[in-house]
Amino acid sequence: VVTLFPDMFNAITQHGVTGKANKNNIFKLSIWNPRDFTQDNYRTVDDSPYGGGPGMVMWVDPIIACVEKIQKKIEVRHRKLKSSGKKPKSLIVIFNAGGEMFSNTTAQKVAHGYTDIIFICGRYEGIDARVKKILKAKEWSIGGYVLTGGELPAMVCVDAIARQIKGVLHDELSLEEKR
Repeated sequence: VVTLFPDMFNAITQHGVTGKANKNNIFKLSIWNPRDFTQDNYRTVDDSPYGGGPGMVMWVDPIIACVEKIQKKIEVRHRKLKSSGKKPKSLIVIFNAGGEMFSNTTAQKVAHGYTDIIFICGRYEGIDARVKKILKAKEWSIGGYVLTGGELPAMVCVDAIARQIKGVLHDELSLEEKR
């Protein structure tokens, strides 16, 4: 998860079913802060929108640098795990109220179709549109409303996807939702 507010994710990395599964390495949730990939003393992550518009957007450079570092770590991990036979397949997601509606069916497909998911959590007026284009990111929505950032949608998606992974839930019958 790429976020300006890493501590928000303590709720799902340290508590409940997802916290226990993360601690037991059933799935691994890593949190990355784009401020760590800035070039100035102020750790600036926002700027005026490319092409104009109101407010500020999360700047393209720190996000791209952050995602590139994540992708390199994923490559190294998969090289080490090559004997597992599972071919790596990554997905990059940005949250947007107008994006594809996230559903339980999406959670099932993603849990079983991808080895790695990178969630980019926007803030301010959103994320510079070049990020989606450069990274070929999908846009997901958890509802027809606007939130102040992408952290809550990311947590919702992590929780829904994680419960689809074998071993996360104590009883597989808890996967009652089949839609």
